[in-house]
Amino acid sequence: MDSVNRRYDIDWLRVFALCLLIIYHVSIVFQPWAYFIHFVQSAKPVESIWLLMGLVNIWRIPLLFIISGMGIAFAMRRRDWKELLKDRTKRILLPLIFGSLFIVPAHGYFYQLFMGLDHVYFPNPGHLWFLSNIFIYVLFLSPAFFYIKRNPDNILLKLFKRALNYPLVLYLITIPFIFEAELVVTPEQGFTGYAYTAHGFWLGLLAFFSGFLFISVGDAFSEAVGKIKGIALAIAISLYLIRLILFQFGGPLYLIVIESWSWLFAIFGFGASYLNQPSKKLTYLSKAVYPVYILHMIFLFASSELILTKPDHVDHVHTIVAIEPNSQAEKAMLLIGDQLTTKFEDWEPGVPIDINVNRKEDYFKISIIPDDEGKIGAAFGPIPYFIPNFKDSDITMLAAFFQFIIINIMTFIGCFMCYEFIKRINWLRPMFGIKPMLVKK
Repeated sequence: MDSVNRRYDIDWLRVFALCLLIIYHVSIVFQPWAYFIHFVQSAKPVESIWLLMGLVNIWRIPLLFIISGMGIAFAMRRRDWKELLKDRTKRILLPLIFGSLFIVPAHGYFYQLFMGLDHVYFPNPGHLWFLSNIFIYVLFLSPAFFYIKRNPDNILLKLFKRALNYPLVLYLITIPFIFEAELVVTPEQGFTGYAYTAHGFWLGLLAFFSGFLFISVGDAFSEAVGKIKGIALAIAISLYLIRLILFQFGGPLYLIVIESWSWLFAIFGFGASYLNQPSKKLTYLSKAVYPVYILHMIFLFASSELILTKPDHVDHVHTIVAIEPNSQAEKAMLLIGDQLTTKFEDWEPGVPIDINVNRKEDYFKISIIPDDEGKIGAAFGPIPYFIPNFKDSDITMLAAFFQFIIINIMTFIGCFMCYEFIKRINWLRPMFGIKPMLVKK
């Protein structure tokens, strides 16, 4: 965007949101459920960290989607639809493909190394799922965005600008998000299940469109949130305490949505009041933060592999997704959804094998005999859970928290050092969303 119109507060919030994402990911390593989302896991949990992470978890991803929508609004000011799609393909799709082929498998290598698993090349988007969502939103919403751009006096913008004369009306924005949560969020998934879920997709779409709308009304949005930032912060803190004390980070979805948006209004309000000014640090960080986001899981897992105690052994847990009629699995009264702790390589045709089964809240053991092909007539999910088991350790909570600090430091240092290397290699820059340098002939 033109420097005269640049919103430095949005740049700062983007840097803040992506750095917070990295700290959040390091925090997961120190939670007892880290294995459930295929993270490395500390032998000593530090669950107190989640008092802060539980606070940010309901607004950190919506914040990123809103800022991304704002970025599209700025990018469209000097581009037509062809130029926009070309630019977003270079900035989003190319890093997504490169990251899926090389970056995610690289941090997968360190995960396998830490867990003592066989090394397997497994290209996938991993933590870059956010980029795939953004690219889909750009494709899907571009016609509406360019209609709004060509018709700035349309009824939607007129009504929104008029409503912003009464800043608390902003809370009406929560209504479609409440509907989305009530209709899409499942009890097993929860509100904060963003990655690879229908909830994450539709919430992201709404937030992305909202971000575009906020910029399309000029300064009206920033002025409105600036007026209610104190009230929004008070509401956010109050609802957080209710969610923490009464619901242990759960609670009614409508309250979670209202709390989430209260934090967002406060963040944008204080940002507009105090961060809308240039600085040399911002100039550097705003360019570095995207490559750092792409890279961070490699250095997070590599640092964990160096610092943390490795598991003594790892349980392989496979989830049943289908059962054949009259099979050994059916005769053993196994059900779809049962989780079996076993290694397939230990199965031998006709040889009984004992298997631990987890069925919701129940745990029990069965003995089953594989058929002549070494199978039991059940199909399993493609990716098992790997549950680490550690020997008794005398590591203290304080020492584990120190490990948390060290891994954060090592992750950020590694990422920024790698960024300094990448930005000097012209052909590599586009793979991390950086514009190539112009070479003088």
